[in-house]
Amino acid sequence: MSKSAGRRSLLCPRCDAPIDVSASTKSVPCPGCHRNIRTEDEVVNDYQARVEYYNEGHVEVAKKGIIIAEVRVRNLTIKGEVKGPVRARESVQIAKGGRLYGDVVAPTLSVEEGAVLVGRVEVGPKRAAPLDSPALDAVPQAG
Repeated sequence: MSKSAGRRSLLCPRCDAPIDVSASTKSVPCPGCHRNIRTEDEVVNDYQARVEYYNEGHVEVAKKGIIIAEVRVRNLTIKGEVKGPVRARESVQIAKGGRLYGDVVAPTLSVEEGAVLVGRVEVGPKRAAPLDSPALDAVPQAG
């Protein structure tokens, strides 16, 4: 077994600092901004109102779950409700009955029939850039 087996590379959702961690790590301090990075997958089954909801894992908002916050995650599945801007490194999925009220920036977006999405959407392969990249906020110029 190689030394790198069971490891994964992450980026801090706040400052985009790279970090290499064990596959079983649940949280780790960021080497860049020195804030805690949650890395485990989560299921939100309750009401959570915060300034920010950051996680480098997969987050699922269950049918009875509600998040009111700025959300930055690797992957997000919404079966309940999210109010606030969402940025995902990989994907956002809004299931039937799921509701998202806020702007979305992600490389891929899936919205099932019966889901609600109210907000501005930026989707595409270049959206996988670092979360604070100026490219995300730039408006393409005709030329």
